[in-house]
Amino acid sequence: MMKKKVISILLACALLLTMGFTGCAKQKVLAAKVGDREITLTQLENSYTNSSSYASYSGYSLDTDEGIAKYVDYLLDNLIASNMKIYQAKLAGVTLTDEEVAAAKETAQKNYDDTWQSFVDQATQSGSSNPNAYAKTLFTNALVKNGTTVQKLKASMLEDAENGTLVDKHKTMLLEGVALTDDELKQKYTDELAVQKTLFDSDPTQYFTYESYSSYGYYAPPLYIPDGFFRVRQILVADEETALMIKQKLDAGEDFETLLKQYNTDPGMQNEANAAGYLVGKGANFVESFLNASLALEKDGDVSNPVQSDYGWHIIKRVSTEPAHEIAYDDVKEAANQYFQSAYQSEYYQKIVDGWVADETLVTRYPENYASVGR
Repeated sequence: MMKKKVISILLACALLLTMGFTGCAKQKVLAAKVGDREITLTQLENSYTNSSSYASYSGYSLDTDEGIAKYVDYLLDNLIASNMKIYQAKLAGVTLTDEEVAAAKETAQKNYDDTWQSFVDQATQSGSSNPNAYAKTLFTNALVKNGTTVQKLKASMLEDAENGTLVDKHKTMLLEGVALTDDELKQKYTDELAVQKTLFDSDPTQYFTYESYSSYGYYAPPLYIPDGFFRVRQILVADEETALMIKQKLDAGEDFETLLKQYNTDPGMQNEANAAGYLVGKGANFVESFLNASLALEKDGDVSNPVQSDYGWHIIKRVSTEPAHEIAYDDVKEAANQYFQSAYQSEYYQKIVDGWVADETLVTRYPENYASVGR
């Protein structure tokens, strides 16, 4: 409740990038080949067009020709790696069961439905009087821009879903038996803890970055809480009148927790995990009005005036100061081990993929064909 939505740029771009891989070139010009798989210039151009706005998130600047060239190489590397995984899975004889094919069809249909819905949402947000009609126009324009049709898009999405399942099956085969030992996992915890203590002590806001991104599997879970944080509990109600009435009761000496049980609508306050309160500090991932009101509470026991957000009206109490401390391995073992194992296996698999891609007998690039992409 009240958490800001953290959306990965990669996820936000996923649908458009999928369309970027579906282009149908009027004249097939190759950017690269991976074994018997062809990567067309149109695919690379569409990938650039649909992702260039997000280049900075991958560490690239498009302000110079050199920067553009590096970003194009990065995109082509990704296309090559993706195609290499498919090529190697098929080379290894991986096939799909009937159930897996059926599941791929469901995935492809969902991806198509999500793509269409994204255009409906865009049309609705534009204030169009006829969102569906406007969505059709936007969708058609996007299809034309990417050189494809609805039929070809659906076929491409199905092929992508099936290939994705092939790659996943092959990856599972390659990673069979690949895992860190209990001692290695404990050492990973110790090493990660040392890194986090240094980072969080120098920049406490990084704690909340880890908290957010660990939920997506990008970072290890937080293993250390730095100095300066405290915990709050709140009474959330729907309207200002009720909030003011509750504040009057609190000012008259009535018990916060008693009133919370009576009036609160925030399910997070009933969650045992939040029994001690929400952890707050600068950079915490809460809606702005709630966070600002929380940070304004100077000492334990202070209660805020009612503040409004999209969730309703909040009355917030600072309940305790959180001392700097390590989070014991046993308290975070399941989540930490899952991250460490996944990261280890991903690194192991990536080394295999890098080896495949480095095989010049399997990869052919045609730089003369894509030298002008982005320029």
